[in-house]
Amino acid sequence: MLVGLPAVTAHDVALDAQVLAVDQDPAHKPTEPGVVTAQQPKPGSTVSPGHRVHIWVSKPGDGGGGGGGGSPLPSKPTPLTPAGTK
Repeated sequence: MLVGLPAVTAHDVALDAQVLAVDQDPAHKPTEPGVVTAQQPKPGSTVSPGHRVHIWVSKPGDGGGGGGGGSPLPSKPTPLTPAGTK
């Protein structure tokens, strides 16, 4: 199973299992950071030595978060005058 492994580790694990992990993003290099998010054939499948296992690798900054940045919003508006207060 390669899903959840760092890309560099996934390539090593695949080679140890005598298969070749092939990243589906041709621009991604095996030494770049990222985590395997999917593979085909699915984890647990039996394949022959030399078989290619297609992997999809997330890049740092891809999804998984968002938000953040900017100043925090105040918890409630601050009145400018005492009008309307009790």
